[in-house]
Amino acid sequence: MMVLNPFKACQGSPTFQEEYRHPEYKPGFIQRGYSHDIVGPDTPYVAVAGTRQLYFIDTRHDPSTAAHIKAQIEHAFTGEDDEYIKVDELKATAEVRNRKTGQTTFVFDPPYARVLFAAGINQRNPDIKLPEHKLAGDWLVTYSPPPAGTSTLEKRRPCTDYQCDSNADCRRMTFDVCTVCVQYRLDDICHSGTSNAIGICHPACGRKVDTPRHDGETDAEYYQRMDKLHWGDESSEPAV
Repeated sequence: MMVLNPFKACQGSPTFQEEYRHPEYKPGFIQRGYSHDIVGPDTPYVAVAGTRQLYFIDTRHDPSTAAHIKAQIEHAFTGEDDEYIKVDELKATAEVRNRKTGQTTFVFDPPYARVLFAAGINQRNPDIKLPEHKLAGDWLVTYSPPPAGTSTLEKRRPCTDYQCDSNADCRRMTFDVCTVCVQYRLDDICHSGTSNAIGICHPACGRKVDTPRHDGETDAEYYQRMDKLHWGDESSEPAV
């Protein structure tokens, strides 16, 4: 699938679909277990990024690219009960797998995987030195769901304290506080997700594509160079 205009320049401040950021906008929620899950609007510029959170994508991206970014975010923070995320901390790649069939149902683009799972990859493979971007800030909005069964688990234990085989395990053990199971080569954890620099529009609104590795380039050098290629200098970009 090709983007509509991969060379469209993006400068200045980000813009959003403000009709979904207005104080009077109330997103839908569906009952699921002990909690309610948010339902995002039908637009490529808003992604579900948790049980109560929507992530707003810069509208300077063309619709095809925005939909591509949305897919990366939603597969990182939501999923079916019998799915889990498999992360290779040596290759810095990630994919969604079905626990029952063993099939891969979604493959993250490497540049996005290195942003979404940077902290976990760095913890298990310190030599890789992936950059860890700023938090989402105003790009991420949290909404209040209808009253439902509640749990103080989130205050007592972090999601990463729990091991898992699938997303359903995380929901069951944490009463729907932690919703996604992430499996690395050596261990597995539940998480509730942290959105960050995925929405950057720099230097052009196009799909992220890695370039070949240079001779003699270490993993850390290569991934840092790719990070600058894809995401630019954060010091000159809006916080995302």
